[in-house]
Amino acid sequence: MRSALTTALQGQAKRVGEQAPSVRGADWRLATVTAVGAGTITADGLVWRCLSSYVSPTIGDVAVVSQSSSGNLIALNRLATSATPLYMSVYRYKPANTDRSSTTTFTDDPDLTCLLDANAVYRVEFWLHYAAIDLVSSSPAGRFKTMWSVPAGWTGNRSAVGADQGTVLSATSSGGQGRWGVHNFSTACTYGDRDSSTNQACAIEEGIVTTTTAGSVTLQWAQAVSNAASTRLAQGSTLCVTRIG
Repeated sequence: MRSALTTALQGQAKRVGEQAPSVRGADWRLATVTAVGAGTITADGLVWRCLSSYVSPTIGDVAVVSQSSSGNLIALNRLATSATPLYMSVYRYKPANTDRSSTTTFTDDPDLTCLLDANAVYRVEFWLHYAAIDLVSSSPAGRFKTMWSVPAGWTGNRSAVGADQGTVLSATSSGGQGRWGVHNFSTACTYGDRDSSTNQACAIEEGIVTTTTAGSVTLQWAQAVSNAASTRLAQGSTLCVTRIG
């Protein structure tokens, strides 16, 4: 009788233990990555197979790893850090138009700005919808120019693609002379337009920014030639920032 009771109690304790994490222990743990292979990481001297969601594992990652009852080893993913995650894009957009007139002084856009970490590499893309007048009495007026503000100690360049300065685009045609240069972040780039404070044109700027200090990447813009007619950076203009290193 005693033996049967003991066996029953042991069985019940085993079942409770199997269901209670405080008794059976966790099924996963943390490990620091020391090597990276094709679809695998090495941590704590063991090779772990990565889930497809664990993108671009890196030596030094603190990974969540687990072992099945049959001995299979898997790496679930890395823990988040205070730094921007690799290969995850951050977007900023303009929820409303910003108009500027009678100024050629570069000023930060209030919406198209994003913080960057120190000692990191980013791909930065601006998609700009803008409107500006181009000529008054056959003389240059208004127009739209840009540059980037980036953290101190940066390296890199930006491309600037759009209508060339002085080009007035037709209201019914997208044709016109373009600009295709690659420039320093602080180089002023002036674009052609549709000679209107409301009819919009498009420019695309992109580049790789390598940082040594933390800070913001921000689009700065102004009129190229001061005029009372507004130059506009329009609602829907977008910034996309992706950390790639």
